[in-house]
Amino acid sequence: GDYMVQDAENRTYDEVAELTELTATMESYLEDYNQMSKAPMALVMFRFAIEHISRISRVLKQDDGHALLVGVGGSGRQSASKMAAFMTDYDLFQIELTKNYTTVEWRDDLKKIMVKAGVEGKQ
Repeated sequence: GDYMVQDAENRTYDEVAELTELTATMESYLEDYNQMSKAPMALVMFRFAIEHISRISRVLKQDDGHALLVGVGGSGRQSASKMAAFMTDYDLFQIELTKNYTTVEWRDDLKKIMVKAGVEGKQ
């Protein structure tokens, strides 16, 4: 991955050979995320969680990268996505669905995303 050296100016993608080093790096990112987030995450960094976060991060870094995460509720899709977006320095936008969410709110949310991407130049 390109996330092994935090705060690097020019990140290069490289194979990660040591799982212990990767685990320490992920836990460091998690600590950083929890320090700056209003909703800290209490995650256990086990091998499969680390692998999934790495995959999501790799997909997000690709040109036009997007993924559809499928799984049962409580399997960690949202947490893994938040971690991957944080590691890649991307802004995460989540739609808050309520029973009163209509096409008007959908269009407003879509406008917010378009302004962030187009006008502000954020990823």
